[in-house]
Amino acid sequence: MEERKPIEELAFILEKFGWETRFCDLSEDQVHTLIFGLQEAIKLSAEIDIGKLEENYFKSTGAWPHTSIPF
Repeated sequence: MEERKPIEELAFILEKFGWETRFCDLSEDQVHTLIFGLQEAIKLSAEIDIGKLEENYFKSTGAWPHTSIPF
């Protein structure tokens, strides 16, 4: 598997699923594919400051991650 930046990997997978596909319509296998692809991509924290990522996570979820964001 070619190592990609996380955003590139996300775009690659979503293009394969079809841009019109909603997240709630993904099959369990497609969700596994998405998670696997992002886990195998270059760490996002290599591109974006971890503090900013954690802050964005908190703003989006209302909770701080238990550990650093795993992608």
